[in-house]
Amino acid sequence: MRWLGGPILASLVGAFLVVRIFETISGGAQNAVVNAVKPGLFVATWTAITTGSGMHSFTSRIRALRKRIGVMDKP
Repeated sequence: MRWLGGPILASLVGAFLVVRIFETISGGAQNAVVNAVKPGLFVATWTAITTGSGMHSFTSRIRALRKRIGVMDKP
């Protein structure tokens, strides 16, 4: 599970930053729409960062495996 710690931490930090930037852009408005958007924005950012990191790791592992067994990547 150690391999999962880095992407989770990075996605949490990234999601908090995106939500804080959104709050700054929205001017600290306290209406229901802004409050409803914040959790969705947090989850979407967290998912995007975690998925991107996971796909990068998966691609790297597949390339290493192909290299080990002698299969070349297509250009």
